Parts: sequence; C-alpha cells; structure tokens
Amino acid sequence: MRPRKTAKKELMEPVDNPETALTGIIASASLGTFGEDLYKILAHSTQVGYYIIQDKKFQFINSHFREYTGYTEEEVLKMKPAFLLMPEDRRNATKNAIMMLREQRFSPYEFRIVTKDGRIKWIMETVMSITFKGKRAILGSSMDVTERKEASRRLEELEALESSILDAIPQAVLGLHERRINFANHAVKIIFGWHREELIGKSIRMIYRNEEEADKIGEIFYDSLEHQRTYETEFACQRKDGREILCRMKASRIGEKLREKRIVVTYEDITAEKKAQEELQRSREELRNLYTHLQSVREEESTRVARKIHDELGQSLTALQMDLSWLKNRLPANSKAIREKTQSMSGLVDATIESVHNITTELRPSLLDDLGLPAAIEWQAADFQKRSGIRCQAHIKCTNGAIDRELATAVFRIFQETLTNIARHAKATLCKVHLSENKKELCLEVTDNGVGITQWQVDDARSFGMIGMRERAHLWGGTVHVRNAKPSGTTVRVLIPLK
Repeated sequence: MRPRKTAKKELMEPVDNPETALTGIIASASLGTFGEDLYKILAHSTQVGYYIIQDKKFQFINSHFREYTGYTEEEVLKMKPAFLLMPEDRRNATKNAIMMLREQRFSPYEFRIVTKDGRIKWIMETVMSITFKGKRAILGSSMDVTERKEASRRLEELEALESSILDAIPQAVLGLHERRINFANHAVKIIFGWHREELIGKSIRMIYRNEEEADKIGEIFYDSLEHQRTYETEFACQRKDGREILCRMKASRIGEKLREKRIVVTYEDITAEKKAQEELQRSREELRNLYTHLQSVREEESTRVARKIHDELGQSLTALQMDLSWLKNRLPANSKAIREKTQSMSGLVDATIESVHNITTELRPSLLDDLGLPAAIEWQAADFQKRSGIRCQAHIKCTNGAIDRELATAVFRIFQETLTNIARHAKATLCKVHLSENKKELCLEVTDNGVGITQWQVDDARSFGMIGMRERAHLWGGTVHVRNAKPSGTTVRVLIPLK
C-alpha cells in the first residue's frame, strides 16, 4: 500500500483549484489543529473571504476578507462578529448560519455589512463546523456580491422601465418570434379586446381576419425587413369580438439583421380616423363641386347681364344721344340756354355710355370671348396701369388654340385677383406679367416689387381672395404658388396642365 501523506506534505503540494483544495484541507484539519502553513494558504491562495470564529470571536481572517470590509486584522480580531452586519440583517443571517451548521440548509445565504468607511455591501456566505486548535469552531467562506446585486437591481429597474414604457404606449405592441407572440403590452386589450396573457405563445393569425391575409402581411413584413430596419403600412385586422378594424402597423426587426423572424409590431386602430378623413374628403369634394357650380352660374349670369346691359341699355343710350344730336341741330340760333343744356345732356349721355361699357367689361370682358386669353391679359394689364398708376409690363408667349373658354375665364379671374391684391397691399411701383404655355401646361406668373408677403398671410383662412385663386386653379388640376421675390416683392405663379 502507498504510504499516507502527512498533513504537512499535503499542504505543501501545488493545487489546481485553491478554494476546493482549501475546503478539503480544512475538512482534514478538523481532526487536528491548524499549522502555520495552513494560515498562509488561507491568507494567500484564494479570492474568497475566509474567517474562523471561536468562542463568539474572530480567530482568523484572510486578506480578501480584510479587503471588502476595510478593517485591519487587528481591528477585526477585537470586534464581535455581529458588529459588521447591518442591524436589520443580523437576525436572519444568524438563523441561516445555524441552519447550515445543523445541515438543515445547503445553499449560500446573503446579508449586508457596513464597511469601515461606511459603505454598505452585499455578502454571500456559507459556514461549516471545524476543529480549530483542539476546540470546536466555525469556518465561514464569503464573497462580495455587491456588484452582482447592483447589476441585478439595475436590470430589474430596466425591465420595469421597459414594461412601463410599453404599457404607456397607446398602440398595441406585439413581439413576434417565428410568427408567435412572445410579449404584448396592455393596449392589446383596448385595440383587439384580448388580454395579453391570452395572446402570449399564440399565433399572430389570431388578430387577422383569415389565414390568407395573415400570411400575406407576414410576407410583406419579412420581405421588407430583410432590407430595411422598419416598415409601415395599413391593413385590416379583427378584434376578439369579430369586429373588423383598420390598423396602421409599423414593424421593426430586432437586431441589425432579421433572424428567426424576430420583430416588434405596433398596431394603431385608425378606423374612425379613416372614416373621418373620407367624410372630410367627401365634404371637400361636395364643396368644390358646389363652388364650381356657383362660379359657372356666376360667369353665365355675368355674361347674360353684360350682354343685356350692352344690348338694351347701350342701344337706348346711343339712340338718346342721336336724338339729342338731332334736337341740337334744329334749335334756333338765338336759344343759347337751350343749346347749352342740350350740350350738357349730350355729355352726360356720353359719360353714361362709358360707364355702361366699363360695367359690361368688368362683368365679362368682350375681348376674352372675341380674341381669347392672351389679348384679355394684355388689355387688363394696360387697364390696371391706367387705373392704379403702377407700371405693368406684359409678356405673352402663348397662343389661344389650346385654351378653352372656361379655362381662359378661370385664368383671367385669377389674374384679376392678383392685380387687386397688388393694388391693395403691395405698395409696388412695377408689375411684370408673363403668360406662357407648352405642350404640358399653361403658366401665368405675376411679380411685383412691393413689400412682399408673409407665410401667415399666404395661409390665412380669412384670405378669401387667395383661397378663391387656389380653388379656381384646383378645378383644372392646377396649383398656385406664392412666394417672396428677390430683392423685394411677391411672385404669384399659376400652373395648370393642358389636356
């Protein structure tokens, strides 16, 4: 038989795991007394804090124990063991130690200590009975687990924060793994009528109308998320009670790449919003149709009134002027007063004829019907310069062939409104007008050198002239752009597609 090694030789041999070896050494040493070599091993061969308590006093501590408590060996050997513990943890720590010594507990237990500099640390500890210097003693092995406890606490706080954020989101949030739901927030109850516990572990098909649509939206999401981080769309879903809803859905993959179909999807019920948008759109279309009808009726009525004034009142005034001229030629030579009166009446009739002409022109310019939009724009620019004193330069580069009567009327009315705004607000001295066309669109651009316009004025809901200009252009699929010109002034640009 191989001779048994002495305890001293065992202590002197190298070991692969100091802590395991230490426990074995202590167990064998419990039959005898510890020697000097054992103290060295306890002091230098482990990263665990070791201590020996005998007769309710510390008899030995190693260097690691000193490190995490902050006390010197001399200070520890003079204090009672309970002094290190937090007062509120002493009872439980003592109870757990007694249970482990009686072999009624086998797992480590945790408690808090107060270090020399006043810091609080978490300690994980196990204890066992040994024989030390011929008497019964307690060997404790302990580890500073403060960082682990702090990390665990921070993780719990982070998880609680994440849960709070998810539950604060008004949209339903679902996490998917291989198209199965692995987490959900409380809003799924509001959006879909399901408690989140009812959805965990279930197929995502539960919230769609049928399997075909569920597969379709799944293919759309996963194909898109292979190439981009997020994807947003609108899709029909179904609540627990069977009611169909329209959802705005936004999916995002988890991680830089799409693996195992791990994604997060948010669902927002936009059924009422869509219905309101459709009703608003319908209302706008109805108002625009009404506006179109009223404009058409107004133009027709203006044309009818202008023609009636021109034909009836104009003819009557012309006949009256001719009668006055006939009467004047037949008055006696010595009737000076009657001749002067007749002359005055003739002048008044001429002025009335001019007024009638101006009224009929404002109601419906005859040039617009007779010679078309280019001639009407040139005439209106000259008339504006005459009436306002603002120099107005017109540059026409378009023919009248592609512009029908109603379109010409709309553009001409927009031009009139633009000139009215310049006269009222711009404080300008010069106005430039450009009318051009190509195969695709008709362009009217009016620029002044006045004070300019603010965005608030452009967007003002009370600016009915600006609204009227936009609506007239919109009826023809066109747009009106208003911006400040350089170095000063305003530019109004009207673009209308030509069919």
